Amino acid sequence: MATKLVEIKNVCKSFDGVEVLHDFNLYIRENEFVTLLGPSGCGKTTLLRMIGGFDTPDSGEILFEGKVINDLEPNKREINTVFQKYALFPHLNVFDNVAFGLKIKKYPKDQIEKLVKDALRMVGLEGYDTRNIKTLSGGQQQRIAMARAIVNKPKLLLLDEPLAALDLKLRQNMQYELKQMQKDLGITFIYVTHDQEEALTMSDTIVVMNEGRILQIGTPEDIYNEPRTRFVANFIGESNIFEGTMIKDYLVEFEGKKFECVDYGFDDNEPVEVVIRPEDLEIVPKSEGKIIGVVDSITFKGVHYEINVIVDGVEYTIHTTRKAEVGDTLYLNVLPSNIQIMSKPKINTFKGVIRESNKVMIGDIELECNYELDGEEEKEVKVKVYAAHVLLDDIDESDFVGTIVNIKKVGIDFYIYIKADDKIFIASTTKTHEIGEEVGCWVVPEKVMIIDEDN
Repeated sequence: MATKLVEIKNVCKSFDGVEVLHDFNLYIRENEFVTLLGPSGCGKTTLLRMIGGFDTPDSGEILFEGKVINDLEPNKREINTVFQKYALFPHLNVFDNVAFGLKIKKYPKDQIEKLVKDALRMVGLEGYDTRNIKTLSGGQQQRIAMARAIVNKPKLLLLDEPLAALDLKLRQNMQYELKQMQKDLGITFIYVTHDQEEALTMSDTIVVMNEGRILQIGTPEDIYNEPRTRFVANFIGESNIFEGTMIKDYLVEFEGKKFECVDYGFDDNEPVEVVIRPEDLEIVPKSEGKIIGVVDSITFKGVHYEINVIVDGVEYTIHTTRKAEVGDTLYLNVLPSNIQIMSKPKINTFKGVIRESNKVMIGDIELECNYELDGEEEKEVKVKVYAAHVLLDDIDESDFVGTIVNIKKVGIDFYIYIKADDKIFIASTTKTHEIGEEVGCWVVPEKVMIIDEDN
């Protein structure tokens, strides 16, 4: 197994009081192409900047080859970065742009010339030495930025959406070239993007992020075929997602019908979510159809038709090479191996009382929330908070303190059951804890859901 090159341990980072990364844990091996994938604001660029030394964690450690580098200056790390804006020097030609860092480090002139020519050859721009940067296309400028980053032969290359400014066809070509370049160089790439196609095309490992947390880590095939959360299933490609019940191992019920599947390890009759990709719903003869629906719309997508079918009031999306017409009755089925079962996210549900605006009492525990009381003395409400939004914090800075009474591991997460004021709160974290441990808890005010009991 390859050696761990980078380790992120319990890292937290906030800007202006808003937490961008929470209790973040991740390791990256040598010679991997790892992609940090997620929507804008999920924390992926912040993480990249901390690895590169441009930001520092509020807490936790970043290790490089086993040594803590939190306070190490960027120019002293064996790490280079290619930014979305290439930051090339317009007054320097191609050679001098690529050679800039080598000259700063006072490399001998003959060595600089050799290294620069090697780097330009690697990115397919041999002979461009004297060209003016302003005369180059976007794709060529991107390659010059790559050459400048690899000329020092770093052990780690960080890439912050470097293809975002390119047109579609060039971006697709560069995806394959970057992957091949990573193999040829034999160094580790950490790539940041919100583009699912880029992640699936180039990566050895994908880290799916949202709201400063890791939702899933795996190969492109794992992430696409075995999503663990509704967010991952919807963010990576398209999905049909249904509420279901895991009757027993290898048997799930959804939309009123029972289907064989390949999943196991759930509790009998456990509520679950069922994921079926559009290309996995097959149009079959009437005698084989377990799902019967009527075509509501059809769109030609080039390599397939996208058909929306209404089944008992529920919309199914199908990708198929077979054409149908609006109003047609279709008979559908799905193979057991194409039915993916996901655990439902844990949610805390309590009765609460609001005695003043933006504060709710759960027993003796007070939480901040977004709710205006409108002149009433108090109001009884239902309070819901997903486990992902109950954050473990320093005891002296927390909303409340409790004792861990149970721990369950699901995927990369631990569900922590915390007893506080005779209530059981569930939190999720990637950090290990122990039963009996006293912990502080903080609940994100914007994530506290208040439901009027009158409704």
